[in-house]
Amino acid sequence: MEVGPGFAAVLQAARVAAADIALITDAAQAIVYVSASFTAMTGYGQAELEGRNCRVLQGPGTDAGTREAMRYVLASGEVFAGEILNYRKDGSAFWTALRIIPMSIDGREITHFVSIQRDISNQVALLADLQNQALHDPVTGLPNRTVAERSVDDVIERALNAEVTVAVGLIDLDDFRLVNNTLGHAAGDEVLRQWAARMLSLMREEDVLARMGGDEFILILKNINRKTAHNDLPRILQLIHAAVSEPFTAAGEQLRIGMSLGLALVPKDGTDRRSILRSADEALYAAKENRNDSSKWWETVEHRNQPRHSDTEGSPEEEKPTKPADYFKALTTGNVEVHFQPVVNLRDGTVHLFEALARLKLPGGRLALPGEFLPHLDEEDLRNLFTEVVEQALGTLAAWDREGTSHNVSVNMPPALLLNRTLPAQLHKLLDIYQLQPNRLGLELLESADIRPEDQRATLRELTDMGVRLAMDDLGAGHSSLTRLSSFPFSAIKLDRGLFRHVHDRPVEVLSVMATLIQLGRDLGMNVAIEGLENESLTEAATVLGAPLGQGFYLAEPMPPEKCLEWSKTFNLPSLVHPINTSLGALAYHWRFARLAAPHPLELDSCPLTRFIHEATAPEELDSWHAHHHQSPRTSPDTSQLLTDWLTAQITEHNTGQQSS
Repeated sequence: MEVGPGFAAVLQAARVAAADIALITDAAQAIVYVSASFTAMTGYGQAELEGRNCRVLQGPGTDAGTREAMRYVLASGEVFAGEILNYRKDGSAFWTALRIIPMSIDGREITHFVSIQRDISNQVALLADLQNQALHDPVTGLPNRTVAERSVDDVIERALNAEVTVAVGLIDLDDFRLVNNTLGHAAGDEVLRQWAARMLSLMREEDVLARMGGDEFILILKNINRKTAHNDLPRILQLIHAAVSEPFTAAGEQLRIGMSLGLALVPKDGTDRRSILRSADEALYAAKENRNDSSKWWETVEHRNQPRHSDTEGSPEEEKPTKPADYFKALTTGNVEVHFQPVVNLRDGTVHLFEALARLKLPGGRLALPGEFLPHLDEEDLRNLFTEVVEQALGTLAAWDREGTSHNVSVNMPPALLLNRTLPAQLHKLLDIYQLQPNRLGLELLESADIRPEDQRATLRELTDMGVRLAMDDLGAGHSSLTRLSSFPFSAIKLDRGLFRHVHDRPVEVLSVMATLIQLGRDLGMNVAIEGLENESLTEAATVLGAPLGQGFYLAEPMPPEKCLEWSKTFNLPSLVHPINTSLGALAYHWRFARLAAPHPLELDSCPLTRFIHEATAPEELDSWHAHHHQSPRTSPDTSQLLTDWLTAQITEHNTGQQSS
C-alpha cells in the first residue's frame, strides 16, 4: 500500500517516542503499519489489516462512551490514553491499555496516528480474583469459613430427600500447636500448606475441604450411599489418612502430626448446620480420646462408643509386585516399546505432533507404564531409556515419511540428562542417520527440581540453536515455573492434568486457571497444550477458551506406531461440528466474555449457546438471561451471575449423577 514519502520520517519519530508500537494509521485512520507484537496479540496478519480502519478490533462490548471520547481527543490533536475492550480475529475478547499519539511532519497538520497497545485482560480479571481470594484461606488456598458454612447449608438441603447421604466432618490436627510453639508460625504455615495439598490429592473430586481457622477444618464427603455407608466411609477415610502417614518438612526439620476427625451424617445426625456441626464436634471429641491409635482416628456420632473393625479386614490379597530386576532386564534386552499419543490442534482438528511414550515388555507379555518402572531406574538407566526412545521415535518418523505422511515427535527427557554436554552431538547424529530436520524433534522437560540454570542453560541453548524444540511438561506440577519459563528457551508449555482435577466441583476457578495459563503462553509467544483431556466436557472447555493444542484419552489413547496413520486418516474433532455440547463448554463460552463484562459477539440465533439452552432442560427465564448478553453493550452482573450459577449447577449435578451411578 502507498503510504507517502513522509511515512519513513513519521515511523522514525514514532520509534523514538515509543518503543512498543502496535500500529500506525494515516490521517483518515486507515492502517499503514502493523507490528509483529500486534499481530501476535490479535491474530490478524499484516496483509489483513493494511488499509482497514482500526475499528476492525471493536465489537459489541466496546464501550460507546470510550469510542466517542477517543474521537473527540484525536480530533483536537491531543494524545488519547484509556482502556478499551477489543476482539481478536478468533472472536475472543481482550482488554487493551491504549495510547494514541498524533504525529505530524511540519508540526502543524496531523498526518498519522501511532497506536501503542498492551493486553491487560489479566488486570481486568483481577477483581474476580480478589473476590476469589476473599473466599479462600490465604495460607492453604482452601475455602474459608464463609464458604464452608455455605457448603454445609447447600449439602444439607440437597441430601434431605436423596438416596445418598453426606458426611460432614470436623478435623483437628493433633500436635500442630507444638510446631508453632517450637519452630514459629512460618513453619506452621508451611506444614498446613503441605497437609492441605496432600489432602486434596487424596480426596475425591466431589468432596470439599475448608479451613475454619487455626488447625480446624471442615471435610464434606458427598454422595455416600445410605445403605453401604458403613463400608464406604472406612474405605474413603483410610485413603485420606495417608496425608499424615509421612513426615512434613519445615524450617529444616522433619515433623510429624496426626489428625482427628468427627463425622456427622445428614439427616441422621442433624437437619441444619448448627445441629450437624454440633454432632460432628461431639464425634471429634470422642476421636481425640483415641489420638494415639491411628486405626481409630475418626468417629461418627453413632459409633463413637462402639469398637470398629480394621479398615483392611476382608480386603483382597494384593497382586505380587514386579521385581526391580525385571524392569532392568526388560530395558537391557531390547524389550522397550514406544507408543505414540497424538497432540491435536484444537482449532482445526489436524494432527502434526505425536508424543513418544516408553513401555517395558515384562515376562508374560505385560506392558509396564512409566509411572510403574521409572522410580526403579537410576540415572544411567534413564539415559539409556531416553536414547532408545528417541531412536525408535525418529525411525518411526522416517518410516512415516516414506509413506508420504509427515509428522513431528516429542520425547520426555529427564532434566538431569542436560548435564551431559555430549547430548546435542548425540541427537544430531541420530537425526542425520534418519535424515530428519532437527525441528521435527521436541524434548519435553518435566517441571522438576532437577533443572539448574547455571549447569544446564548451555546445553539447552545448544539444542535450540541446532533447531530442536523444547517444551516444559506438566506446568503446575512442580515449582518455580515462571522463573524457569523466563530463563530457558522453551517454545511450548504443557499444562499438567492435575490443574483441572476439580473442574466439576469448582468449574469457574478451574476455567480461570486454564484461561490465565493460555494467555500466559500467548504473552510469552509459546504454544500451549492441555494434557489430560479425558472427556468431552474438558476438551470442549479447552477448545472454547482458545487452547491451541490438546492431548488425552478422549482424543486418542497412546497406540503402537502401526496404528497411528490409520487413526489419523479417520479422526475428526467433534467440536468442529458443534462447538458446545456440554455444560462445562457452555460455561467456558459464557465466562470468557462475562469475566471481561463483554457481551456475546454473535447474533443471538447464531450463538452456539442458544442451541445448547434450547436442547437443555432449562428454566424459562434462562432465554432472557442469555438474550440480555446479546442486546446490551455492557452486560449486567446480575444476569451474568445467574447464567453462570445455572451452568455451574448443571456441571456439579451431572458429575454427582455420574459418581453415584
